[in-house]
Parts: sequence; C-alpha cells; structure tokens
Amino acid sequence: MEKTFGSFIYEKRTQKHISLRGLADMIDVSPVYVSSIEKGKRAAPTYPVLIKIANSLLLSDEETVLMLDLAAKSKNSLTLAEDLLKYINDNQIVHRALRTAKKCNATDEDWQKFIDSLTEK
Repeated sequence: MEKTFGSFIYEKRTQKHISLRGLADMIDVSPVYVSSIEKGKRAAPTYPVLIKIANSLLLSDEETVLMLDLAAKSKNSLTLAEDLLKYINDNQIVHRALRTAKKCNATDEDWQKFIDSLTEK
C-alpha cells in the first residue's frame, strides 16, 4: 500500500505516543482537523502548519522531506513541496537547469550523477 500524507502523520504520531488531541494542541488546530488529515479526507495543511507538525513530531531532515513530498501529493492540483517551490522560484538558474534536463530527456542516471557531483563539493 502506498504511503499517504495522512498515514505518514498517523504513523509518526503514534510512534511518538502523541494523542490526536495532543498533536492538535501542539500545532494549534482542532483534533477533528488532524483526524480528517490522517484519514485522507483533507489535503495537507499550509507550509507553516507542516513545519509545526515536523517540529512537534521531532522529524529528522529526511522524514521532513518525505512529509513535504507527501503533503504536495495530497493536494488536488499539480504542485511541489513548498520548500522546493520557494527554492525554484528564487533561483532562475534552477529554471534553466530543469528546462535543459527536460529538453535533453535527462535520465535518473543523469540526475544521480548531478546529485553526486553536488554532494562531493
């Protein structure tokens, strides 16, 4: 079964032994709202609330990235995780890089080489 934003939040909340009401209080929303998210009846909340969730659940950097990606997928419209949207919008060179990659039909291997070269810096 594919992991959803709601199932991810439920899993992390229960792993940390945080009640639904407890998480709701930590992020300043209603328990009904959190329950609706966990059950997949609502899309992910706004970016500031997502950051509150990450902090409240003590998510690692990797878990936070996964949460943001799952949050973007939960939206009804085509979107990216908000941290990526801001980075892309703020950096025109990233636009050029993405368009070049698209034009050249960059493969996963091409992208991995690019990631490896950045990581080696």
